[in-house]
Amino acid sequence: MTDGPTIVGATLGPGHDGRAEVVVELAYPNGARSRMSVAQEAATRALDTAGLGSLAELVGQPWTVLVMAPTTAPD
Repeated sequence: MTDGPTIVGATLGPGHDGRAEVVVELAYPNGARSRMSVAQEAATRALDTAGLGSLAELVGQPWTVLVMAPTTAPD
């Protein structure tokens, strides 16, 4: 169990720059919900870091799985 928001949904959506983004729905312990967009590259890193194989596997994870992935500088 987590004290913070939990991921309750994750789908692909269009980004403002024409590239795909992952739209993540979060549920908070007090019952509130919100959505956030995550760049596809960042979502891919988060999935890899967490050992997850698909967006569906994000459901039930704490939202911090999205920010725990290491960033890499472009070559």
